[in-house]
Amino acid sequence: MKKIKVFLPALLMLLFFTSFFGITSVSASEVNPSVSAPEVNPSVSAPEVNPSVSAPEVDPSISAPEVNPSVSAPEVDPSISAPEATYDFSPSALEPDSTYPGTNIRVKVGDVLYSSKALGGSAMIVGHVGIIGPDYMVYHVNAVNDNQGEGGKRDTISYYQTRHKAGESIAVYRATHGRNAAYWAQNNYSSVTSYHIPIYSWDNFQLKTINPNYCSKFIWQAFYYGNYDTDYIIGHYTPNKEAFVTPGQVIDSNDLTYVGSFGSRS
Repeated sequence: MKKIKVFLPALLMLLFFTSFFGITSVSASEVNPSVSAPEVNPSVSAPEVNPSVSAPEVDPSISAPEVNPSVSAPEVDPSISAPEATYDFSPSALEPDSTYPGTNIRVKVGDVLYSSKALGGSAMIVGHVGIIGPDYMVYHVNAVNDNQGEGGKRDTISYYQTRHKAGESIAVYRATHGRNAAYWAQNNYSSVTSYHIPIYSWDNFQLKTINPNYCSKFIWQAFYYGNYDTDYIIGHYTPNKEAFVTPGQVIDSNDLTYVGSFGSRS
């Protein structure tokens, strides 16, 4: 009995402490979501990644004007750069917007210059013709043995004026197929080292002969060979034909149109 009396109080104490710690542990293990929820509530951090905040930074309407083709188009206007790239204009010649002396006629590559008096040529073929080259120089063939020798010449427009007598007029004819002819003339004028019109002999009478040569045949060749073997001057001549080509025939071509004239310079 004594042992039971001693054991019962001990048992009661054990039950008391077990009950107390059991309640405590249960309370501690309970995690009230209302306490910790704000720490992980997505509504707090959502504004940091809200696309509406950063959208203006990549708004295409802001950068669009920088690549607007209408802004840069003039920089690549083919009417301005194409001739310089294709024909290698010389900066020592004329500017692209230059005009003929004393006129408002703009100088164009491929223009044919006609003067009524021959420059050292035969009296049987009246007149003289030259062509404005890719570098705005005048390419022509004449008989004067000057500092460039006899035959092919390359003159500035100003110097070309001095080859004419005072008061003489130099007519400008604009050609439809003049650009390619001008390029050919520039590349081949130096091959002409002798001026000769076969009046008394049939030697070198064919139109394909480059040297010797004379002014109007050289221009015919420039238009023919420069435009892929097409006769834009006479209309039906071929290189093997034995014939004259006169300055008058050149300016009467359907490919050329008179646009004005300028004077000589003494």
